[in-house]
Amino acid sequence: MPTPFPHRHVTTVTRTLPARARVQSEQMKPLEAGPSQQFDGDATTWSSEQLLLSSIGTCLLTTFEAFAARDQIEIHAWTTHASGTVERTAEGLQFTSIVLSLEMTIGGNVMSVEQTLEDARRYSLVLSSLRTPVVIETQIKAIDGADLGSSSTTLALVTDDWYPQVEEPVLAACM
Repeated sequence: MPTPFPHRHVTTVTRTLPARARVQSEQMKPLEAGPSQQFDGDATTWSSEQLLLSSIGTCLLTTFEAFAARDQIEIHAWTTHASGTVERTAEGLQFTSIVLSLEMTIGGNVMSVEQTLEDARRYSLVLSSLRTPVVIETQIKAIDGADLGSSSTTLALVTDDWYPQVEEPVLAACM
């Protein structure tokens, strides 16, 4: 059963070397973090940019899983590839575009996948917290090999009332 709201999340970032850090959170394996290679980092540590992009894909997955259970969709395979472009803007450095390419193979109630994916897009905590529009490109196949279609959707949040009342399993999806 999900924890009642509000939820509080805590991480600790400890400097280990110049421009290097250990990222920790309760009972989880630590991650080594540092600048991206574009900022003279190395390939052995996770960058903030990579962690942000990974969180988008992870949150969409877990949110979709909650709705898929509701809609009796079986997820047989799921892969997301996230890419983001960082540029200098009037406000400073920021992501100016993010593209999430999603490939999935499903079974069960495959005819409701479009609405289920739309619900996941709408209620994904991380997607809804971003200023930068996120393009989600999808390639969906049924377990029997049938191609259920491709699409490209841009999700841009423009209001503050993005989170209406939803069922408990959905609220727990990104935890």
